[in-house]
Amino acid sequence: MIRPLTRDDADRCEAIIRGLPDWFGLEEGIVEARGYLESHDGFVVEEDGEVLGFLTYTSELPESAEITWMAVAAGVHRRGIGRALTDALVSRAAADGRELLLVKTLASSQPSPEYAATRAFYRSVGFVPLAVLPDLWGPANPCLLMVRPLG
Repeated sequence: MIRPLTRDDADRCEAIIRGLPDWFGLEEGIVEARGYLESHDGFVVEEDGEVLGFLTYTSELPESAEITWMAVAAGVHRRGIGRALTDALVSRAAADGRELLLVKTLASSQPSPEYAATRAFYRSVGFVPLAVLPDLWGPANPCLLMVRPLG
């Protein structure tokens, strides 16, 4: 079941992040994600009372929305949870008249099998690379901006 994220979900969503150290290994990133969980809109996938994944987003401009954080619990990868979360946001953003959906992830110039899988996932749900922003997160973490048209 997909439902809107509530502030009461923050602990369970943070536990998902902490269970994925190959993706979320920096404490400052985990703290930032927690802040988004408590202050931004999003969605969760819940099954039998257990949160299996979540997505937070922001909409700073009327033309676009951006996925800010998304994670799926380690034991349930490749079950369509990330796709369902993305589809929920696509529907919301399109209904709000937005034209683009954005996401930032680690660029391929920084080798990581986990983030190679992340980029492949985003491609599979319609995102294409737009630009590499090498200084956004610092030289050790070059940012890839990906975009998905909603029209």
